[in-house]
Amino acid sequence: MTDHDQKRPTLVITGAANGIGKATVTRMAETGWFVVGVDRDREALDAALEGLAGATVAGDVRDIEVLHEARSVAERNGELRAWVNNAAMVRLAPLHLLEPVAIDEMLDIDLRAVVFGVREALLSFLEHGVAGAIVNISSVHARGGLPGYGPYDTAKGGIEALTRYVCVEYGHLGVRCNAVAPGAVSTRFDAQARFELGRHPTFISDATSLAPMLRISQPREIAEAIAFLVEGAPLAINGHTLAVDNGMSARNYGFSPDERVIFMTGDKGSGEDRT
Repeated sequence: MTDHDQKRPTLVITGAANGIGKATVTRMAETGWFVVGVDRDREALDAALEGLAGATVAGDVRDIEVLHEARSVAERNGELRAWVNNAAMVRLAPLHLLEPVAIDEMLDIDLRAVVFGVREALLSFLEHGVAGAIVNISSVHARGGLPGYGPYDTAKGGIEALTRYVCVEYGHLGVRCNAVAPGAVSTRFDAQARFELGRHPTFISDATSLAPMLRISQPREIAEAIAFLVEGAPLAINGHTLAVDNGMSARNYGFSPDERVIFMTGDKGSGEDRT
């Protein structure tokens, strides 16, 4: 590797094979970043980075060794200056109907893997003296609960708490950690979620109706927000969550109770204080 390559900016992004991750891979490569994409869908991951300056690490973000490998690949190909924690998944149902294995899977991918991704980035920044940038993908779910999304909402709230923590602990070194909070985005992830919830008449399945702007975002819009926080944001922006949601987080919602959330004794309850 040449001296020039040693200082080439490198970036790790998880969940890089589709949707927001894929759009971010393309966006960052356009401005000269060497992108290390991580995803468990090897075929889609290879397609996402085809023809771009970058490398792939096929594996599950729940495996800490996969995250460590991504860091190592980024360091071998330049200077790791940014890390984007994007990988996420959801299983939809009222909390009492979710199996423990499904809850564990969501919390492991949506929160635990983000914590360890942040840790790998910090270890690299500290070892090499880099005032790097971390961007965590949160959601409107972090600030407002939606029916069926219990563990997902919990994980996204945790991501925003983690984002603030990193700013407080490492900000004096120039390390920046921010989050992007999308609303509905036109991806396979959101389409599946809307399909699952739309099967139950108590939930609004048309995501455009949830946003004051009456539209959903495209993945490239979220990628541009991520690029801004990595490349263009003033140093003073740290520990911040940027909503890119067509106004969804500015609105309050009323949802009818899910028809599956009932007392099993047949007592409908009233919500009144019975003491």
